Amino acid sequence: MKEYKMRNAGLFALSLAIPVWAMAAEPERIAHTTNEAELITSEVFHKLTLQGGYGPEDSLLGADEDRFYSIRYEPTFIWYEPEKRWPRWMVFTRGWLAYDSGNSSSPLREDDQQQVDGFNAELREFYLRRSLFNDDPALSLTLGRQRFADRSGLWWDDTFEALRLDYTGPFTRGFVAAGQKFFNYNTDVNSLDPRDKDIIHVLGQYGWHWRHAQWAGLKFMYSDDHSGDNPEDPSDFTGYRLGAFMHGSTVNENASSDYRLEVAMVNGERELQNSTSDTTAVDIQGWAVQGEFGLQLQQYAWQPRIALYAGMTDTPDEDDNGFFLNRIQSDRLINDRTYSTRLVSSAFRVDMRNLLYYGAGVELHPTERSILELRVSDMQLRNAAGPLPLRTDSPRNTDSQSLGQVIDLNYYWQNFPLAYRGRLFNLNTLASASYLSPGDATPDLDDQYQISLGIIMHY
Repeated sequence: MKEYKMRNAGLFALSLAIPVWAMAAEPERIAHTTNEAELITSEVFHKLTLQGGYGPEDSLLGADEDRFYSIRYEPTFIWYEPEKRWPRWMVFTRGWLAYDSGNSSSPLREDDQQQVDGFNAELREFYLRRSLFNDDPALSLTLGRQRFADRSGLWWDDTFEALRLDYTGPFTRGFVAAGQKFFNYNTDVNSLDPRDKDIIHVLGQYGWHWRHAQWAGLKFMYSDDHSGDNPEDPSDFTGYRLGAFMHGSTVNENASSDYRLEVAMVNGERELQNSTSDTTAVDIQGWAVQGEFGLQLQQYAWQPRIALYAGMTDTPDEDDNGFFLNRIQSDRLINDRTYSTRLVSSAFRVDMRNLLYYGAGVELHPTERSILELRVSDMQLRNAAGPLPLRTDSPRNTDSQSLGQVIDLNYYWQNFPLAYRGRLFNLNTLASASYLSPGDATPDLDDQYQISLGIIMHY
């Protein structure tokens, strides 16, 4: 029966790709033209995503396996003034029309989207940007609902209303922003979760291009949860996060190497409310570090890239202390050019707290536009009696620190862009399989697996 369900999930996603191909290829560009050259003053982009798979329901470890699927159409409209090449003003809007069968994790899913079953529409982003701010080409000012995402969700991976100032210089770049969530702008779930209400975030980043293909810098975040007493939101944190990052690459004739390192610390106060509405203040301190080193051997067939990666947090002495991910952060490793994975798996979420993980991966390039990736990871608890970083209802075994081993297999293929009516049509496909062998820390948890197939079309 399980094999039958898995086969149906894959066939379902493939069957949807055929009738929507034509629909994705019809939009027209909106542009103002002159006799000398085409001046682009506005653009419309289209994105269609089809996903299907089989795995634990809503990615909760220990839940029954079931099919899941998602169909999403995302239109984007951009307006430039006076024109695209040298805009002083830009209006950006992105929405979606979607049908989701659940909230399962996948490499093609944005982590901060709402848990909506069935049809829903959302105004995902809308903002006004002023380039050449103060007549400086390095400065831009943005106001509205905008996305904050970096290579590592350890810092920010969310969309909310904010005022943001960006600086882009020849050797330095960075931004500072302040904002707060107000609504979801979703037809099904518009009001915020009580845990997301009345939280002001101030965040920023500074990066220094200190040599060719080498970057280093600092990041910070200040959060003020001023929601007050609420039984549905019994934990309020006010404090700051500071950290540093380094990443870069070197290339020569036969091989290339790359590295990435992130270090973060958190300090603040958490107010905990009990069932009798009494509050207790707890001082929070913690740290986390994660990194990856890769070596690509270009002289061999399929240009293999071998990677070693690891991450670790402090050892919390109790559940309410130590490093943790807040509501605008995630465990995703974001790569907008291909697909996004997670710290240890594309399918299984982990909280970056009370955790030690390490692993190795091999990335192959069978063709110019395809990637075959295999990752093997091991997870351990820093404190066997501390909080679990996995999403599961399985009973605990506090005599073991082993959370288990994960195998991840991904195959990504991108077609050669097709020209249509003066624009490019792109089709990307991702097949993914994940397997988790639980450790002794969760003795009642059976082996977990998930398979998925995703197709994305851009025009």
